[in-house]
Amino acid sequence: MTDLMLRNESDRARLIGYLAGLDLAKPRRLTIVEIRSKRSDAQNRLLWQWNGLIQAHLRDSFGQLASSEEWHEILVAKLWPAEVHPVQLPDGTRYRVGRAKTRKFTTPQMTQYLELLDAYCAEHLQLLLPHPEDLMMAIYCERRGRAA
Repeated sequence: MTDLMLRNESDRARLIGYLAGLDLAKPRRLTIVEIRSKRSDAQNRLLWQWNGLIQAHLRDSFGQLASSEEWHEILVAKLWPAEVHPVQLPDGTRYRVGRAKTRKFTTPQMTQYLELLDAYCAEHLQLLLPHPEDLMMAIYCERRGRAA
């Protein structure tokens, strides 16, 4: 079996050449699968930089005491839709659980979440988050399909 990655026109031409050279007397199965990349390291670094700043801002400006991890949980639940489902303990106690997990986000999903978080902080928390040039370039180059 041969695996080929399609990332650009050169890869596409290579695949077409490969297909053109196949012996059609032998049956073949061809499967094309979209690769869904996880969030990038640059996105993750920016997210946790922002989470730390959000935590400090909410503590200093509003007296809200929670860790950056707790604010992360709260803001993901607020800004990203998630499938919530009921769970019942053996004693009959019922809970609703579930939230989106950013570690499972694709690169485009993570970019969208970061944009939502940035806008929310500016509009509702009076906090302008920094946009370090190196991280922003890495994030937006990936979003446009180029290597960072």
